[in-house]
Amino acid sequence: MMSSLMVMNKRTVLLICVALVLAGARFFMDSHKRPNIQIFMEKSRRSIMKGSDTPAIVFHFPTNYPVTSIEVVDAEDARTNKYPHALWHLVASDKPVPTKSFAYGANIKGMNPEIATAEPEPLELDTQYVLLVEAGKNLKGKLPFQLPY
Repeated sequence: MMSSLMVMNKRTVLLICVALVLAGARFFMDSHKRPNIQIFMEKSRRSIMKGSDTPAIVFHFPTNYPVTSIEVVDAEDARTNKYPHALWHLVASDKPVPTKSFAYGANIKGMNPEIATAEPEPLELDTQYVLLVEAGKNLKGKLPFQLPY
């Protein structure tokens, strides 16, 4: 009777140790993940009301972020090239201004085109795109999207 109780106790201790090691590993792995910026997209109310042929789109964050870079690239180009062609790329001019939403191609306070003379390129309806956002050095967000009809 005593030996079966000791075996059960050894088994229990071993399982508890394994559970603690796994929990510690999970915590260690999660604590080193880079936080992500959640991004939402919608068709702008203005383009809905006017019935525009090419809808304007607006991107939103759940909270204000001091955005340092906004870039839109063709998804296929991003899959096949290390440095895809940016259709629209803004960078913070000096000190990033907290931003909660912005429209594609719009002027955003505190941001300028990466190339001073660059203009946002028009987006096509049947093409997949990727929005890449950075806020500071630690926060990044990515949103694959397609223009709504």
